[in-house]
Amino acid sequence: MPQRIPGAAWAGPVPPVPQVALSEELRQRMQAAVEAERAAEARTATLPGRVLTPGSAVGKETGPEETCFPADGSNGMRNGAAAVKPQPAAERQKPRRRDRARLIALGLSVIAIGSLATVAGDHVDLSSPDVSAQAAAWVVEQVSPDVTVSCDAVMCAALQNHGFPVSKLVVLGPATPDPLPSVVVVETAAVRDLFGSSLAMTWAPAVLASFGSGPGAITVRVVAAHGDAAYQAALPVGLSSRMTSGAALLHDSQVTVSAMAKSQLLAGQVDPRLLLALESLPAHEPIDIVRFGNLGPGASPGVLLRFADLAEDIPAARMAAAAYARAAWAVLNGVDARIRPARAVSGPVRGQAVLRVEFTAPSPPGNLGS
Repeated sequence: MPQRIPGAAWAGPVPPVPQVALSEELRQRMQAAVEAERAAEARTATLPGRVLTPGSAVGKETGPEETCFPADGSNGMRNGAAAVKPQPAAERQKPRRRDRARLIALGLSVIAIGSLATVAGDHVDLSSPDVSAQAAAWVVEQVSPDVTVSCDAVMCAALQNHGFPVSKLVVLGPATPDPLPSVVVVETAAVRDLFGSSLAMTWAPAVLASFGSGPGAITVRVVAAHGDAAYQAALPVGLSSRMTSGAALLHDSQVTVSAMAKSQLLAGQVDPRLLLALESLPAHEPIDIVRFGNLGPGASPGVLLRFADLAEDIPAARMAAAAYARAAWAVLNGVDARIRPARAVSGPVRGQAVLRVEFTAPSPPGNLGS
């Protein structure tokens, strides 16, 4: 691909997406990925648990074979994904043959982000032989389906096959303008060939997650629509509000926090949506915040923390752990849609039963207000 000149004007409409030819090498890699997944399933001990998603007031008991908990409860696939190839132009390409699409979907489904195994280990499984599968699965699970995502043609096809809405995918090409017409960009080798170092240094400085290393590394980035300087200048916006909200939680008699969670709150590191959602709980149920965190390997230090682990066994609540999880979720599920968690997963973390309350990426800039 030709090297992209930073700042070059958009020469015209984005060209139609080329058909992605599956080479014999790629077929073999996909087949290896499928076999690796089956072998992993045979070795992995299952962890029963409950998933709580928007619209549900109670936990769903999951059996040994069901450990992936996407935001819409669809076992890994988002609703509404069209069976067509993503493209920037209005004209759509013909769909792939069913057997080829099924092979791609299987080959790109090696890991399950958001499972109880991930909650228990607090890391993303990097054992998949296909780095693109790891990145695609993470984006579909962790990035909001309401934001636009830029990617090369192959990665966009992988995201669609994993269930990301095709209408939110923007295929990058030589004529793509600066800055990228999206909120999130998946930086692959093909994308680096198009934009060079200007992508990371100028238009997408913040890393949400990274997978692999060397030339084949894939990085999921937040697009800074007005450039890196404006992005860095905007980072302090909302910091004071987040610190104030964090301090307010610490002074609530119904809230208990660990030393780690306390430092995270006082430093203003927590996503404002998560802060506002947690503020709704103490009036109904006592809460014990174990910690805050992210499910993004290699995320930039300044990326806000999007999940909270809440202890389920709270003597002051005077109810069983499972009942407490349902009661807490009933409150969180009733808050304003702008601060309603994407999901909550109930399971053990380091031997402690917790309710993990999660929001999708990216975190909103600035101050959400009260």
